[in-house]
Order: sequence, then C-alpha cells, then structure tokens
Amino acid sequence: MTRTVDEVIGWVFSLSYSSPAQLGENKDAFEQDLREALLAFAPSGRFDEVIRTEAVIATRP
Repeated sequence: MTRTVDEVIGWVFSLSYSSPAQLGENKDAFEQDLREALLAFAPSGRFDEVIRTEAVIATRP
C-alpha cells in the first residue's frame, strides 16, 4: 500500500496520543515538524507499506 505524506499525517492525527485534541495549540508546529521529517526521509512524499497477513487453519479429528 502506498500512502502520501498527507495520508501519513492524517493517520498520525488519528492516534489517541497525537490527536489534535491532545496536541492543542502545538498541533500546527507538530504537523510542520512531522511533514519536514517525512519529506527528509522520502522526498517524493510517497511511503510504501508492506502488509503481511498470515492465517493458521486447524481442524479437529
């Protein structure tokens, strides 16, 4: 799954410890710092997430 920088920031804001309500007046500064850090890591603004799923299926005799 590929996410944009805005989608990653939206996801971070959806977490309880980094929600806009928790950040209060620091929200805008946090978002700016986060955006800068993300773009320094991936200047394209695209982030690939590999999602692995595994299932163990068992039956009883």
